[in-house]
Amino acid sequence: MISRCSRISAMFLGGLPLTTIPPAPHRTRMITRRLRPVQQYGVLVAVTALSLYYLYRAVHYRFVVPDRLGPELFNKQVWYVSHLLFALPVVLGAPLQFIAPLRRRAPQLHRAIGRCYVVGASGAAVLAIYLGAIVGEYEGSRLSIALTGLLWLFFTLAAWRCAVARNFAAHRAFMIRSYTMALVLVWLRLMYDWQDLLFFYVTNPDLRDATREWASWVVPLLGVEMWLAWYPAIRNRRTTSPTPGPREV
Repeated sequence: MISRCSRISAMFLGGLPLTTIPPAPHRTRMITRRLRPVQQYGVLVAVTALSLYYLYRAVHYRFVVPDRLGPELFNKQVWYVSHLLFALPVVLGAPLQFIAPLRRRAPQLHRAIGRCYVVGASGAAVLAIYLGAIVGEYEGSRLSIALTGLLWLFFTLAAWRCAVARNFAAHRAFMIRSYTMALVLVWLRLMYDWQDLLFFYVTNPDLRDATREWASWVVPLLGVEMWLAWYPAIRNRRTTSPTPGPREV
């Protein structure tokens, strides 16, 4: 089962199998050295606060502003409500999964929150694909939203599968990727608030919306891949010697 997770991880770890990446304990120390505990918790608090703030804005926009929820119960309404309900355990539970003392002292709670995250993220991702690709309001955003949902679903299920296989190095990496895709809620609205500075070169409103939709997940995912795989691979000075072939006569 571990080899299966290794093959999955190779697609997103710069083409390298997990055997060429430092073992889980060493790799964990290497990642955590970059951020001190105070910095880690500061990042988690900031991300959680931004998530709650932009979740409130999204709920207000979709459920309070008139004519934004949809004309009928099964014409967007039930799907938006379901998407919100599935997303709640993701927003509230995911930050707790990155607290190391909680994982060590309460592993059963960690696993329970993880199961809730997998169910919530998978349901929210499937509904995002449907809402974005099938009933999306903006044609330029449909493919971007569908890919966001597909990647989010894949990373979530890959993290769960690697946890079942007890391949915790790959599990952590896929969970970070999954949470990065979940935070598109934050990245998209941050880019909207700063769009005049970030996308000043795009003057057409429709093109700017489509650019923002793509950038909201492509840019964060590239940053995570650089942090998880590309930069450690560049710094890793160990080389694997080729397998010697048959001696020539």
